[in-house]
Amino acid sequence: MIRMIGLDLDGTLLTGDKRLTEGNREALEDAAKSGVFVVPVTGRPLAGIPEQILELPFIRYIITSNGAVTTDRGGGRPIRERCMARETAEKTLRAAEGKGIIREFFTGGYGYHDRSTRKLLWKRFERTPVLSYLEKSRIPVEDLYVELGRNDTIENLSIMCSMREEKERVLARVREISGIKIIYPWPTDLEITSSEADKGEALLSLAELLGCRREEVMAMGDGNNDLGLMRSAGLSVAMGNSAPEVIEAADYMTADNEHDGVALAVRRYILGRGEY
Repeated sequence: MIRMIGLDLDGTLLTGDKRLTEGNREALEDAAKSGVFVVPVTGRPLAGIPEQILELPFIRYIITSNGAVTTDRGGGRPIRERCMARETAEKTLRAAEGKGIIREFFTGGYGYHDRSTRKLLWKRFERTPVLSYLEKSRIPVEDLYVELGRNDTIENLSIMCSMREEKERVLARVREISGIKIIYPWPTDLEITSSEADKGEALLSLAELLGCRREEVMAMGDGNNDLGLMRSAGLSVAMGNSAPEVIEAADYMTADNEHDGVALAVRRYILGRGEY
């Protein structure tokens, strides 16, 4: 019996235009009514969680920044953190310096970048649904390193390049830094966390806190940063739009994120209704 479900957001629970469909909402509501803990597990910072998700009354726990932070919304505070040290974050950001490279750090549920980076970021995502997410979750600062120096723990770093070749040059330098984990969300981009941060480990830690065994945990995802999630859960389901390595790591596959893949899997594997 499944008692907890960990759900990635982008590419999994949300459609391409960042919506929660009525079908997915209803399925999760039915699961929650049956006693299942529904837990978003995302690479987004806490400030970037969509209102459609926050408005769901059964969402109490949220795992953000690729497993770096678990927040109890009931208490309004983190209950688990696996952040990187400021010195490690600065070393990594300096290794990624270069003209036209977008660099951000995340702390306290928000992303920080300088004003030149903001222009590049806004240009990259103008006229896309991502822009509203950025406006909600990012704070511009005059000097990235000065702001970084004001924070003791860093949840996550984001590095976006304009070309794959540029990313490979950055990657060669970043790989020399110890104590970090590198994630590859897009061919030109990198996300970097503490080596101790992992979506799957964060979900299982929460499950243990709530009295759920690994066998009672189901996970769903689609991207490279969901591999830990897939491998740690007792039951894992890949979206139809998943990267090949995610499909290979998962136990089952459902429909894609544009066709209520989450709802179909919840009804089949948790609620025991229907076939697909």
